[in-house]
Amino acid sequence: MKNLKHYLFVTVDAGGNIPPVFGLAKRLAKHGHKVSFLTEPCLESVVKANGFNFICFKKHFTRTDRKEDICKDWNASPLSQPAFDNIVFGPASIVIAETIEALKNNPADVLMVDCMMPTALIAGEYLKVPSVVVFHMPEYFPGDNRPPGVMGLLPGTSFFGKLRDKILAKVFHKTLNKYLPQINQLRKSYGLGELNNLADLILNAYLRIIQTAEKFDFPLKPAPSNVRYTGPILDDPDWVEPWENPWPENDKRPLVVVSLSSTFQNQAAVIQRCIDALAERDVRALVTLGPVMQPGQFQVSENVVVVESAPHSQVLPMADLMITHAGHGTVMRSLAHGAPLICMPMGRDQNDNAAKVAYHACGIQLGKNEKTGRIQKAVDEILNNKRFKENVAKMQKAVLAASNQDYAISELEKLANVKRALPIAF
Repeated sequence: MKNLKHYLFVTVDAGGNIPPVFGLAKRLAKHGHKVSFLTEPCLESVVKANGFNFICFKKHFTRTDRKEDICKDWNASPLSQPAFDNIVFGPASIVIAETIEALKNNPADVLMVDCMMPTALIAGEYLKVPSVVVFHMPEYFPGDNRPPGVMGLLPGTSFFGKLRDKILAKVFHKTLNKYLPQINQLRKSYGLGELNNLADLILNAYLRIIQTAEKFDFPLKPAPSNVRYTGPILDDPDWVEPWENPWPENDKRPLVVVSLSSTFQNQAAVIQRCIDALAERDVRALVTLGPVMQPGQFQVSENVVVVESAPHSQVLPMADLMITHAGHGTVMRSLAHGAPLICMPMGRDQNDNAAKVAYHACGIQLGKNEKTGRIQKAVDEILNNKRFKENVAKMQKAVLAASNQDYAISELEKLANVKRALPIAF
C-alpha cells in the first residue's frame, strides 16, 4: 500500500499565486495524500470544495471578500514594495505563530509555503518539519549570472552588464534586509539562530519549487541543489465562469484576447486604451476583466466584447494574440496554446515575465502607459509577422512538456519520507 502523507499549505489569495498553489495541492490529493490549507476566510469555500482541510488565520489575514485589495501595490517601485509590509514580512509574527499552531493541531509531513508567505518557513524550522517554498513564477533572487527580479532586466553579458548586475544585487539585498532585524528578533524568540541575510530564509528551504518552464527562465548556474523546476500549472482560476463564443463560426477575423490583472493594479485606463486600439482594427476582441472590474465601466465598439471572465483553456485555442499585464499564469497559458503576446506589465513579477517573452521573441513588450497608436502598431506587427507564431510554437513544446510531468509530486513524496528533518544550519 502506498505510504500516504499530509501536506500543509500556507497561502493567501494574491491573485496569480492561487491557481498554481491549488493546482499542486490537487495533484497531491489525486495521488491520495492528505492536504490542508492555512489561509484566509475568503478561501474557505474553495478549499473545502476541493476536499482539503481548512484552517483559518485568526489575525491579519481575515478577509471574507476576495475582491478586497490585499497587496495595495498598484504604485509600487523596485525600492518600495507595499506587499512586503502587507503580506510578505510585515505580519511575520502572526504567520509564524499561527503556522506553528496549525502544525501542532494538524501534524504534517511537509510544510508547503507560498513564496508570498516566506516567514512561515520559520515555523517549519522551529518544529523540524521539512519545508518547501513554492514559487508560482520564476524566482527573483540574483546570482552570478542573473540580475535581481522585478526590474525586468536580462542577464548582463558584457563587463559593464555583469558589473551592473552585481551592484543591483547588493541594492536588492540591502532593500530586503531592512526587515532583517525584525525577523532575527522573532527567530531569537523561538531559539533559532540569526540570519546574516534575509534571503537565506528562502534560499535555504529544503526545496525551492519553481512552477515555470526552465527554458523560459534564466536559471542560476550552477543550479542550487534545492531548486526544482517543476513546470507551470495551467489550471484556470476557480472563479472563472463558463463562456460561449459570441461570434459566428464563419467569422475569420483574428481573435485578440485582452486579459490584465485579476487583482487591482489600477488597470482600467490601460484596458480602455487597448479597447480603443482594437476598435480600429479588423479583428474580434475579447476582453476578460477578472473580479475587480465591471464590463459597464468601459466604452466598446461592435468588434469588442467585454466579459467578467472566460476560461483561458476555452478561449486561447482560438486566439491569434494575447494582450496582457504579463502575469506568469497568463503568459504560460498563452504560450501553451500557441498565442503570441503583447505584454504591458504593471508591477510585481510582470516586468520580468515580459522581458523573457520579448527575449524569446514570443511577443512584444510595451509600457503600461503606451498610447493607442503604439498598441495598434504592436498588434499589426504580431498579426502580420509569422516569426512570432514560429517562436511561440517552439516555446509551446517546452511549456507543455514541463507542465505534463509529475516531477513536483515525486520530489515532495521523497521529502515527506524524511521523518523529521534536522534544523537548518546557517
